[in-house]
Amino acid sequence: MSQRLTIKELTKTFKNFISSIDGVEESIIGLPLITIIGEDNLRVENFSSIIEYNQEIIRLKTKIGVISIIGKNLLAKSMTKEEIVIRGKISGVNLN
Repeated sequence: MSQRLTIKELTKTFKNFISSIDGVEESIIGLPLITIIGEDNLRVENFSSIIEYNQEIIRLKTKIGVISIIGKNLLAKSMTKEEIVIRGKISGVNLN
C-alpha cells in the first residue's frame, strides 16, 4: 500500500535528498557556486551575464548580486551559458 505525503512533507523530503548530493542544491535553485583551486583557478556556476571584463577584474551578474573576481592577468579560460572558468593570479572574490 502506498503512503500519501502532504506537500509540506514532500518538500522536506525533496530538500533533504537534494542537500545530501554535494553541489546539486545550488544548481537546482540557481544560486552561484564558486570553486577556487589554489590562487590561479576559479570556476563560477550559475551566473547570468558578464558586467565587466579586463585583466584585473571580472564582474559577473548572478541571481543574488554581483560577483567580482579581482587579480592580475585574469583570463576567461572557458565559458558556457551558465559556467565560467577564470585563470590568473586571483587576489580576491567579492559579492555585492
